[in-house]
Amino acid sequence: MVEYIRVSIGTAAVLGLSRIRMAASPTTAYLMTYYPGKCLAKCSFCTQSSASITDAQYLSRVCWPKFKFSDVVKALSSCKEFKRICLQTIIYPNMIQDAVEIVSTLKSRTALPISVSVHPKSVDDVKLLINAGADRIGIGLDVATPELFKKIKRPFSWDRTLKFIEDSIKFLGEGRLTCHLIYGLGDTDESFLKLIYKLMKKGVFTSLFAFTPMEGTPLENLPPPNPSKYRAIQLAHYLITNKIADISDFKFQNGDLVGISLEKKLLVEVIESGKPFITRGCPNCNRPFYNESPRGPIYNYPSIEWVKKDINIIKLQLKQVLGEII
Repeated sequence: MVEYIRVSIGTAAVLGLSRIRMAASPTTAYLMTYYPGKCLAKCSFCTQSSASITDAQYLSRVCWPKFKFSDVVKALSSCKEFKRICLQTIIYPNMIQDAVEIVSTLKSRTALPISVSVHPKSVDDVKLLINAGADRIGIGLDVATPELFKKIKRPFSWDRTLKFIEDSIKFLGEGRLTCHLIYGLGDTDESFLKLIYKLMKKGVFTSLFAFTPMEGTPLENLPPPNPSKYRAIQLAHYLITNKIADISDFKFQNGDLVGISLEKKLLVEVIESGKPFITRGCPNCNRPFYNESPRGPIYNYPSIEWVKKDINIIKLQLKQVLGEII
């Protein structure tokens, strides 16, 4: 029986379980399975990894204190601020059973849609979670090539993960499976965007993160991505996932994105909408400051209002990478 659960500090504040000052509030309630130890996986970038010596309260740069599950369920059942629940899972014995219990309990006490971020052993685990009440499943693919996957995502298998994605699509149908990708781990822009395009064609949405180096992880000394390059990747990601651009519309030079062959008027309209630069994950996910400090530089903006304040800076960043596209 699940006794404790971790809650992102921003979520806990909205629920009245913690008191902190927030520059932006989460629109999704972010929860994480609790285990009195580290995740059994050894992903090189992750604070929850057994290869990390970072405090287990952290996932990326966000603190996730533990609370009694019953207290969190009670708070969520009366909270009107959230539009979705996202359950993050770490790998440990009985993780799927715990996740199923958490989802089914939440589903019985709230009408909110539920996403589960998980790395299951088979599609049968996905079926259990969907039958318990989850409406979306997220998979941490994280990198775009088998070589980098083998180096960073121990002990997972690239081929088995892709097969699992294929099997899950057959069961879930289009639009209910998300693959998380992290820009800045060593992929070229070309391999990164080609994978996003390939997944989109299969009906899989990619949720975009920027690599965040965290003290105590094997990759603590790898620098975060250049904000201007990330801005160009955000724009390309938006164009691909909204079926505005084909992969042939992007120009690459030695693996780097250097241009986009679309009408200037269309690009201006997309950029000035601000939509490519907000957090892009499951519906109603804004994930405030998961990749950055509120002091900046901002990688994924929590709202359009935040983007609008920086739109001129964003245009200059795009110009540095893509030239005179606007």
